[in-house]
Formats: sequence, structure tokens, C-alpha cells
Amino acid sequence: MRKILYLSMIFVLVFTFTLGQNVEALVAMPRISIGTPSSGVVQVGGTISYTIKIYNATSVNLKPSDIRIAGVTANISVSGSGNSERTVTLSNIQGSVGSTGYICYVASGVATNERGGNYQVESSTPFTIIATPTPPQPQTPTQPQQPNNPTLPPQTNQTPNNNSGGNNNNNNNNNSTGNTNNENPTPEEQNDTEAPKMIIDGFSSQSIGRGDEISFKVKYEDNKEMGEITLNENDLKLFGFTAEIEIKGDGNERTITLKNIQGDLGGHKYVLIAGNTAKDKAGNTVSEGGKTGMFKLITSDTKNNPDDWIENPNTGK
Repeated sequence: MRKILYLSMIFVLVFTFTLGQNVEALVAMPRISIGTPSSGVVQVGGTISYTIKIYNATSVNLKPSDIRIAGVTANISVSGSGNSERTVTLSNIQGSVGSTGYICYVASGVATNERGGNYQVESSTPFTIIATPTPPQPQTPTQPQQPNNPTLPPQTNQTPNNNSGGNNNNNNNNNSTGNTNNENPTPEEQNDTEAPKMIIDGFSSQSIGRGDEISFKVKYEDNKEMGEITLNENDLKLFGFTAEIEIKGDGNERTITLKNIQGDLGGHKYVLIAGNTAKDKAGNTVSEGGKTGMFKLITSDTKNNPDDWIENPNTGK
């Protein structure tokens, strides 16, 4: 009887220990992810916020010193409580117009549970700095045109002098024509305060090999009439790859071709386009930049069998 009781106690202890090990193994490691910025563009000195999602954590201790940013400078603050979410705010953002900023690092171990802490997170969706709009200047009131000879009475029912009368008539006609300024904006253009828009089409291909080329189109639209388009190579920033840039087109459309593309295999390859690359007839400029979709670099074997490609959702590779 004692032997049976002794064996039963050993069985219970072994079962309890094994159960504890299995339960711990079932608990997932904590992890975090960085959401998209609250806006795709921000003026110099402005504010952007990111939502940090937290999973499987029993304790969270995220501080501003645990976060790094790239491409810009800003004041970093963290708000929120609980074990599932935090808000990271970047304020007083400083950088050159057209540059991009993003969270490039969140430290490991800021979220923990019985299995340990999260791994560090690198990179987030970027935002673009745009110029601060210039306030419209007040219009100078137009002065009424003064008559050429204000002291003379009307010449009605009088016979004009052959010399002076003829010259006066010619002068009046010339003055009337010369005072018309064809370069001044029309009243319709003066009332146009709506900025034109930039529309970015998709890439000509979603997967290409090293050394290949890819293209996409940029279109400009205005509610009245487009004016000058100044888009050039310096307005494009390539992320995740290098390439030779060629811009062609006329009217309100440009075709951008990226040639001899080089970079690491994988996805998350895209282009940022700065704002202020075109204006309409009234002088309103495109205030917001834009971002293309993404493509990936693949090997020739994968290119021949695109159905075999499976992209890692965490790294894009």
C-alpha cells in the first residue's frame, strides 16, 4: 500500500512539472509593431504620431529613450497605459523640404511576459516634410483711369480742330490700348485658391531582376488649368535600391523610368516624390508629396516562376 502511495506521489509531481513546462511553452513571446504615421506629410515644425501595438505582454515599459528616428530631428514622447498599445508622438519636426522621416528603431525588452521580452523592431512607414504655405498677399486696388484732359469740357457739338483734335483722338486710342495688361491674372485665376493634385500610377511590374528597369507615370490635375511642371530627378528619393532615373513626357503627364536597378533581393522597394513639383495657372503649387507602391527584386529562377514567391510579411524579403 505504501509503495502504491509513494508511486502515486511521484507521478503527480512529474505530471505537475511536465504540465508547467508545456503551459510555458504554449505562451507566445511578446512582440510589438509600428503602425503607419498619422499623416503622410508634415510641415516644418509640425507633429506626427505613430501607434505602437503590443501583443502577448504582461508588462510594458516603453520610454522615449527606447525609440530612435531617422531622416529628421524631433522631440519624442510616449503616452498611453496598459499592455496592448502606446502612442509615440514626434513634435517640432525639423528637416529640409522633401526629406523623409520615420521611426528606425524600438528597443528590445520593452514588453515582457514569462517567456521573456520582445525583439527589437526596425523601420516604419515614412512621412515627408513639405514647405509651409506662404500666406496670400493682399491685392493692390486698381486705380481708376484718369481722363487725358480733365479740365476741358466735352467736345460734343463742336467742330474738331484738324491738328489738335486729330492728335487727341489718336492719343486716346493709344492710351486705351496700352493700359490693358495681358500678363495680369484673369479674375477667374485670382479667385482660384485650390492647389493642383499629383496622381501616381502603379509600377509597370511588381517583380523584377537586378539590372532590369521599371516605370510608372505621374499625372497632375487642377480644377481650372495646369501651369508649369518642374518635376526632376532631385524630386525623387529611392528606398531600398539604386537606379538611373529618366523622366519624359509633356502636357500634364510624366513617365519615370528606373533603369539598371540594383539592391538586395526582397520587397519594400519604393519611391517618394516631393511636393511643389508643379503649379497651376493661378500660381497654386502641389503642396503634398506622394509615394509609389512597392516592388521586389527577385532572382532569375523566381522570376521564371513568380507563383513560387512567398514574401515574408515582417521583412518584405
